[in-house]
Amino acid sequence: MLLRPMTLADVDQVEEIEQVSFPTPWPKNAFHYELTHNRHALCWVAEWNEPGQPPVVVADIVVWLIIDEAHIGTLAVRPGYRGQGIGERLLAQALLESARAGATHALLEVRASNRVAQNLYRKFGFEQVGIRTAYYSDTQEDALLMTLPALDADRLAELAQPG
Repeated sequence: MLLRPMTLADVDQVEEIEQVSFPTPWPKNAFHYELTHNRHALCWVAEWNEPGQPPVVVADIVVWLIIDEAHIGTLAVRPGYRGQGIGERLLAQALLESARAGATHALLEVRASNRVAQNLYRKFGFEQVGIRTAYYSDTQEDALLMTLPALDADRLAELAQPG
């Protein structure tokens, strides 16, 4: 598996991942915008490579750098590749790149019902600091606001490595 910056050539596969991962997925044009117009966005993918097969994008993440904050906009892993640590490695890589770009802490919103994602974020040290009531317009579900008060580049580099 290869972790690398997202390119425009990845957008179709990224859109597929988002479609099967979220009730209200990001549209293709949102990724296009982040890649071409938002110089404060870090867009990364995890690419799976099988011998004799074309590479497959299996996960994506978008992080916005806002002054010294890394705000995670989306993180998704293709079904069939979940539970293998791919999301963990991709999140670690994106946060490491954010720290290298000057971010000192991170923030995200996650569906209150998404326990798998919450557990992943807690593994990194994210803590729930609030609730955004009816944050998700599709279901009116609340979002948990979670923060990681300090980005530890050494720990993130370890988490980004194959294990």
